[in-house]
Amino acid sequence: MSNNGTNFPEIVQQNGEEHTRDTDEDLPLFDHLRSSLNLPALPPIASKILKMCRDEDAGVDQLAALIGQDPAVVARLLQTANSSFYGGSQHTVTSIAQAVTLLGMNEVGSLAFSFCFYRLFHDMNNPGQVGMDHVKFWRRSIMASIAGRIVGRWCKVPDPELIFISALLQDIGLLALNGVAPEVTRTLTTDSQDDHTHLQILEKQYFGCDHAKMGKWVAESWQLPKDFQMAIAASHHPEEQTNCSAEQHILLNCVALSGKLADVWCYSETEKAVTEAATAAKNLLDLNPEDVETILRLIPEGLTEISSFFQDHVGSAEEIEQVLSTATNVLLATAPNTTQA
Repeated sequence: MSNNGTNFPEIVQQNGEEHTRDTDEDLPLFDHLRSSLNLPALPPIASKILKMCRDEDAGVDQLAALIGQDPAVVARLLQTANSSFYGGSQHTVTSIAQAVTLLGMNEVGSLAFSFCFYRLFHDMNNPGQVGMDHVKFWRRSIMASIAGRIVGRWCKVPDPELIFISALLQDIGLLALNGVAPEVTRTLTTDSQDDHTHLQILEKQYFGCDHAKMGKWVAESWQLPKDFQMAIAASHHPEEQTNCSAEQHILLNCVALSGKLADVWCYSETEKAVTEAATAAKNLLDLNPEDVETILRLIPEGLTEISSFFQDHVGSAEEIEQVLSTATNVLLATAPNTTQA
């Protein structure tokens, strides 16, 4: 693969074999990013929301006061709280404090942070620039976040919203790579044909690292909590993270699985995506095909909530049902036969 005139190195050749560098410090790409990447800063309110939601001493009034500093976020939250999804015909929510009471502090925090990221993401999208498909990026990010929250609840983790945000941000490194080399990123995403695993391989071959490692650097530059940094870095290979607690290990596995579940909705080869998701579910969290089918069927409910909040179309009812039907057929075929002869 040629670098097409860019400043990024090819894979290092050693003794006739291809090798990728293992540390950030060895990557000229990181130096190039630090010196030239014009990545917008995460809005201060977003970082404060994350920290407050993870602070056990923080109260509803404090969160309401913080979110109240951003009228656009307030408007979206109140619209969501009064939507039919939350029984809007039975009540009228007129304040963030009421929204927190209805939705929960962590979920309100997740929605508020997500909207801040959504605006940042759109600010970074230059329609006149050749680069990755931002619509596909956002769709996969949303699908992964919903799947991550559901998997977290399924596994009874203490804070499913931590997984929701980690899953939402797991591909942030793609935005960084796209900011440095949009033409290359566009080529790689096109060549991968929406196969996220293949995309990761192509990134390593061209850049010397993948978007998971780059995403960790972005999370560090945004001063996000360590758990988010770790989850983003491990989103493809959580097994490589050995220096973490049991609770963190579950977080990493949930986030990694969320990406595979998102691919069921975003990858054109649905049957292949379902098979890979089922395999990952078993290997990462010991979930069986029946568990995976149930989780997949819970995702459209989360889509209803998210689509109303962001006012984005994420799939028609017919498209959603087609995916679920295909997934059910594949999972039934892979489920062990427990029928007694």
